[in-house]
Amino acid sequence: MLRTILQKECRFHLAGFPLRVGMLLTLVLTASSTLIATRDYNLRLSDYRDRVAAHARALREETVYSFLQPVVVRPPEPLSVLDQGFDAHLGSEVPIHLFDIPAEARGGYWGNEFLGPSPAADLTTIVAIVLGLLALLLALDAFHSERESGTLSSLLALGVPRGILLTGKILGGLLSLALPLAGALLVSLAIFVLQVDTLSSSQWLRAAGLTAAYLSYLSLMFLLGLLVSMPVQSRSRALAVAVVVWLATVLVLPGTVRTLVADLGSSQEARQAAARRSAELLAERDQRLAEEQRREPLRAVFSGDHASSFSNGPNRAVRYRYGSAVYYDALSAYYRIEIATGMRYAEAVFTERQRFEERLRSTERLATAFALISPAALLDGLSEELAGTSIGEYDRFLAACRSYRLALIRYLGSKDAFASWRWFTDDPPERLHPWPRFLGLAPEEVEPEEVRRLFERFGDPKVASRVRREQARFERDPARRLQIDEVPRFADPGAGFLECLRRGAPEAFGLLLLNVLALIAVAARFRRWLPG
Repeated sequence: MLRTILQKECRFHLAGFPLRVGMLLTLVLTASSTLIATRDYNLRLSDYRDRVAAHARALREETVYSFLQPVVVRPPEPLSVLDQGFDAHLGSEVPIHLFDIPAEARGGYWGNEFLGPSPAADLTTIVAIVLGLLALLLALDAFHSERESGTLSSLLALGVPRGILLTGKILGGLLSLALPLAGALLVSLAIFVLQVDTLSSSQWLRAAGLTAAYLSYLSLMFLLGLLVSMPVQSRSRALAVAVVVWLATVLVLPGTVRTLVADLGSSQEARQAAARRSAELLAERDQRLAEEQRREPLRAVFSGDHASSFSNGPNRAVRYRYGSAVYYDALSAYYRIEIATGMRYAEAVFTERQRFEERLRSTERLATAFALISPAALLDGLSEELAGTSIGEYDRFLAACRSYRLALIRYLGSKDAFASWRWFTDDPPERLHPWPRFLGLAPEEVEPEEVRRLFERFGDPKVASRVRREQARFERDPARRLQIDEVPRFADPGAGFLECLRRGAPEAFGLLLLNVLALIAVAARFRRWLPG
């Protein structure tokens, strides 16, 4: 009996106008949005590869350990073609160095990153809007068409149990909704595979999880459609109620939730306070280091022992040449202190940032709680987690960057880089060439008051020619470059299915809970419902 009712419901929906139009519209929108998303993904993937290659080339040219600051680039997520989420909105480059603990990636946008941008034209949006409305319309037809034709009354008069009849209608509606959903998924994945690449096993698992999330959402919308259509006698009024429910659950409530939580969790003052405190800490660090640098007369007063600082890179990277051994020993003592101090203050600044992040976390948890009243908001959050385009995935990437930073610090420690001259100079220790030697002098022969006069002699063509030849010799010497083959590589396997499912558990539980509550309400209503 259940099989017969199920077949009848499927044939009825397949012959109906709403399913045909909904399927056609879904496929057209899915194809167009996926083509746009894959083109965007390919552009971002090409840019990602170019940046990775450029950073690798730059790293191979480094000659001192302080410049050994790899830049980790976050790759675009393949499943962003199904749910764009935050993937293209947040930063994607993280410099790895001693004096900063990664808390965000470069290239991001300001504001509360945990609340999300406006909805994108992706498969999740199409399912939420188009198929969500179709689910309500099919639920409407499931009762009102048969009520008007008298089929429902006949079935109940023939003794068909209400439970079997309701089960058949629900399963028939879901199977009918599964057709356009399956078509949309096949179109999206086919376009991706043809234009980009195949998916990994983990990504296929997450795509399956996305399918389950979409089905759970459509099931809820279908049950809501049944619930609101049963008490309404007129088909036109039932249609009006269904449209109101669709507008409320898909468009009004998600926007209202975002606006309300943004107002409740305004983070501008907290951000400014965290930025001020971080700036104070960094200023305190710089002041202490400046005092430490002045403490040693050899470093504070320029003399014949000093070196030329050829470049000061980002994040306190330094490179010196043409200094004496005694000066390099003094610098080495200073940089040991600078490294320890800088790492200590990096922890303090990171702690301040974490306090601000916790403010955003509380706002995120509040948003999740409010989202329980909006099926579309729950679907959006769960889909972002399963697609790997969520804030949670961004946080996981940053955590991997922090782990990589610790691995880099361990590597530098194993090389005794912090205590060696090679931290700041690529001068060969066995053949130092302090700058006075270009003028035929030894460093100890140069008095501090003579430095300015002697420097003027570097304008002499013969001296300048000797300096240029020396610099060219430096640049050609392959021994200057660090052996970066030994440097740890950043390895990130990406989002795993179980981890994504764990992060999306609150939204998944919310969808399942609403499905159970809606099913109980529909069953209770149908038990007392009389077709009229």
